Amino acid sequence: MKVSPFVLLLTGFVIWSGAFLLLYGAQATGCHLGWHQIDVGPTSALRLLLAVMLVIVLALIGGLHWFATRALTEPQTDEVRLLHKIAGMLQAAALVATLITYGGVMWLTLC
Repeated sequence: MKVSPFVLLLTGFVIWSGAFLLLYGAQATGCHLGWHQIDVGPTSALRLLLAVMLVIVLALIGGLHWFATRALTEPQTDEVRLLHKIAGMLQAAALVATLITYGGVMWLTLC
C-alpha cells in the first residue's frame, strides 16, 4: 500500500494532539461523573479507561513508525527515501512525547 510520505510526516503528532484532547476530555468527564470512585479490580474505571486509551494511541503511533521504516526497504527515489526516514524519526519522537505527556495517567492522582 502506497502512502504519501508527507502524510506519514504529519500523522504521528496529529494523533498525539487528538489524544491530548481525548485523554484530558475523558479525564475531566470521568472526574465529574465519579468514574474514579468505581473500582474495576485493583484500579478505578477512569484509570482503566485512560490506560486503554494510552495503549491504543501508542499502538497507532507505533504502527505508523513500523510502516514508515518498512517503506525504506521498497525501491524509491532518494528524496522519498529521505522523507520516509524523517517520518520514522518523527513517529519515534511522537511515541516518546506520548509516553512523557500521558504516562502520568498510570500513577498520578486523577481528580
